[in-house]
Amino acid sequence: MQLVKEGRLRWELEWACDDCGVSHDGDWGVAPDEVRRPILAEHGYRRLRVEGPISSGGKVLRAFRNAFGVSIGEAKQSAKELAGKEGYRGTLVEVSLLAELLEASGIATTIDHA
Repeated sequence: MQLVKEGRLRWELEWACDDCGVSHDGDWGVAPDEVRRPILAEHGYRRLRVEGPISSGGKVLRAFRNAFGVSIGEAKQSAKELAGKEGYRGTLVEVSLLAELLEASGIATTIDHA
């Protein structure tokens, strides 16, 4: 699963283990493919778009870095996607957190199915 905890993206995984019972794993940031793929398969992608021009690229980069803990280069690539015609695609939890962070910085957004 993915969730927002303390204003940051987190993923967690729980499974049954014959040796130790129930096991847990998790970390901050975007979930690894083996966690993220089933979420997308079940719920599909969501698309985040900005409403109007982006007046401050720094606010957008900060939102991606704060949400996902990514490098500046990765944040720039994601910001390019967001500014593009198609918008930024991700899970509902990912784009909802980004929308919240962007709107807190004065950048209006919309979320729809991708």
